[in-house]
Amino acid sequence: MPAWSAALRRNFLAGLLALLPLFITWKVLSLVFGTIDGVLGPRADALLSLAVGRPLHIPGMGLVATVALILFMGMLAHLVVFKRVLVWMEEGIERLPVVRSLYAASRQIVAPFAGEARLPFSKVVIVEYPMVGRWTLGLVAKERATSDPDDDRVVVFFPSNHLHLGYPVVLSRTAVQEIDMEVEDAVKFFVSCGVVGDDKLLMRGGVPLWLGREDASQ
Repeated sequence: MPAWSAALRRNFLAGLLALLPLFITWKVLSLVFGTIDGVLGPRADALLSLAVGRPLHIPGMGLVATVALILFMGMLAHLVVFKRVLVWMEEGIERLPVVRSLYAASRQIVAPFAGEARLPFSKVVIVEYPMVGRWTLGLVAKERATSDPDDDRVVVFFPSNHLHLGYPVVLSRTAVQEIDMEVEDAVKFFVSCGVVGDDKLLMRGGVPLWLGREDASQ
């Protein structure tokens, strides 16, 4: 292969690799902007046209209206009266066979990002699972698997980076080791596929777990 042909291929590949991330970012932002702007955009244009007395279209008004609506709902969410209205709405949704399942699943998705009082998990643990030598981070969903006082098992949820996707496992309490990590930090760890984490990921009582089970339990 001639030298000029090899150099051309290298330059083409280098240029492609440089442009590809920019192209992907542009396509994702275009999709997000178009989707959000398309929801309230026509309604915002209709209101503006009615106000000025002639057809008027301003790109991005749908996005602005969506952000304003979210901020407005956020302010209402702190009002006691609005909270009572939400409770009434949820009670009504619970009476609808199909809708209640979808709503419950949606609540589980957003629950880890809500306030601390809304978090459905109590602590972060690490378990030698699914086999010896492989450690898996999990969240305690129930401190006791059953109401039997002699049953000392716990329910641990092992989420994926999508949070709502995962599986609960009933484990012996002796197999579960609590670590020095907040639930919010664990959520960041899962969402980032393990990229976001700190030295507390494998710490218990300030002692690294890799020093051994005896040292870690002290």
